[in-house]
Amino acid sequence: MTESATFDLIRTLTELTGPTGDEALVQDWIAERWLQSCTEVRRTRVDNVLGKVGGSGPRLAIMGHADEICYLVKSITPEGFVLIWPYFQDTRGFPPRWMNPLNQPARIMTSTGVVDGIFATASGHVVPHSDPTGKVSWNDWFVDLGVSSAAEVEDLGVHIGDHIIFNPETKRLGPYGIVGKAMDDRAALAIATLAAERLQGRRDLAYEVWVVSTVQEENGLIGASSVVDDLELDLCLNLDVGLTGDIPGVDARNFPSKLGAGPVVVYMDGSAHYSRKISQRLVEVAQREEIPFQRAIFQQYGSDAAALIKRGVDSALIAYPTRYTHSPIEMVDERDIEHCVDLIVAFATTPV
Repeated sequence: MTESATFDLIRTLTELTGPTGDEALVQDWIAERWLQSCTEVRRTRVDNVLGKVGGSGPRLAIMGHADEICYLVKSITPEGFVLIWPYFQDTRGFPPRWMNPLNQPARIMTSTGVVDGIFATASGHVVPHSDPTGKVSWNDWFVDLGVSSAAEVEDLGVHIGDHIIFNPETKRLGPYGIVGKAMDDRAALAIATLAAERLQGRRDLAYEVWVVSTVQEENGLIGASSVVDDLELDLCLNLDVGLTGDIPGVDARNFPSKLGAGPVVVYMDGSAHYSRKISQRLVEVAQREEIPFQRAIFQQYGSDAAALIKRGVDSALIAYPTRYTHSPIEMVDERDIEHCVDLIVAFATTPV
């Protein structure tokens, strides 16, 4: 099967290594690619990437974030197992149900390169059958590097504080599905990249269009908080994963969005109420251009757009439906990705 340019771009971006706080490899790639479609590319002090596509008028940002969820090396046992800690502030003291890296390839980013291993825990016959709860602690999860001592681990360059990601290949699943890590938010950067390439050189732009790739979204919208210090903006279309209720075990009354049903215009989540004016304009553009779309409010969720709203930038959120968020098997539908691009291009070329 000959793969599409959209799939190839998503695969390239998602397979890059870029945990929260160490996104340089992703930002390097983005900056180089955006030079092909942007007249100017900047990198800020905190390593946000800003690219000017062109046009004039109100300044519009099309924004996604570069970081992926991750773990850090907490300690190393004498036997050479790497114990892990989450990227977020843990308030419960044990791994949450919504995050499970076990039995997946692991990659540790060191100061000298990367080291591969596997996320593991005791399993099978060595697990006591007398435990009725199955509840685990962070110390029950670890990374096995195939060595037998802490000294060997350190010889590999692995130390406390190094970042760890799960590291599966990105694959096609069915005719339109794409599954892998870091769809949150590299699929967004794929959308921004494709939109910039389609908007490049157009004379009918209704805005001065920029593309933005931020750092440290997953731990509190950190990178987005300083975007306007480097680039004055009038409005923003932020891109992020969309929550779906189309799988067993999820109540569709709470999450009515579905994979393959088009971009999601998000009105509110746990971090902000998004611009009604821009959201309505997105809906009108989608209806006029016959682009399938969905409407939603999200629970247990936040996005970079909230950081821009706090800084005075009118912002909307366009989400691409994603199953299994914050896991090694995040799944998107290629048609949704392409319809997001269509919607952004139509919006950017619709007179204000």
